Amino acid sequence: MDDAIDSTLKKNYVKKQACFTKLSDKEVDELANLLVEKRVAPGETIVTEGDLVDNVFLIVSGEADVRVATIKDHALTFNSVATLKQGASIGLNETGFYSLSGKRTATVVAKTEMILLQLSVAKFHGFALANPHVNEVMRRSGEQFDIRSEP
Repeated sequence: MDDAIDSTLKKNYVKKQACFTKLSDKEVDELANLLVEKRVAPGETIVTEGDLVDNVFLIVSGEADVRVATIKDHALTFNSVATLKQGASIGLNETGFYSLSGKRTATVVAKTEMILLQLSVAKFHGFALANPHVNEVMRRSGEQFDIRSEP
């Protein structure tokens, strides 16, 4: 693909994520190699509230609407709670993976055409197990915020 995102750009997006700032250059390289480019059309749902978290996404370009479902007067409505733009992530926060339950906490829909970098959670776990430093960094981040692993 002529317009594929190069490895340098992938590394830069990894480094921008607070949960990955303490990774070595070698670890950043390895993690960047796990990222897969994904293109999304306007109106396309990227993740759905309540689904299992099996991927996280880094936003290279475009905008997305974050929506949370509520029930009011026996009707289901979706309230827009945030807009995500270039440099933001879907499914990550400063300590690592956003969802403690393993399920999505919101639905995210593309507002514009988007380019994302997709990271499989399964591949990330393999990466973390193969790199003791990563495992330690993520464990310490979790302890700092009293986050416990779930089965």
